[in-house]
Amino acid sequence: MKEYFELLERNKEFFERALSMAREIAVKAKEIFGDCEVYIVGSFARKMHTLSSDLDILIVSSEIPEKIDFEWYVQIVKSLTEDHRVNIHLLNRRKLGNYRKMYSPMIKIL
Repeated sequence: MKEYFELLERNKEFFERALSMAREIAVKAKEIFGDCEVYIVGSFARKMHTLSSDLDILIVSSEIPEKIDFEWYVQIVKSLTEDHRVNIHLLNRRKLGNYRKMYSPMIKIL
């Protein structure tokens, strides 16, 4: 039980740093993709996250292929973050209109 409460405390600190972590990821994404937009989406953006939630980051760029190869995706995610609580979503800019409602609301980082 003690481990569970320690985990919750670490996750509380994790979400307190969510915006700064997203900015760090945005800087790295800019280095990789050049022209890109970075958003926080999901439960954190909806203000409904819990201490067991993950942090969803959406990166939109014309440099992201419309069909993503899994190995390429893993390589990109590893270059952006090593924190398993961060869930990276990659989306080609042309597809954003089709998915905007699904990702709404979106907190723009970059």
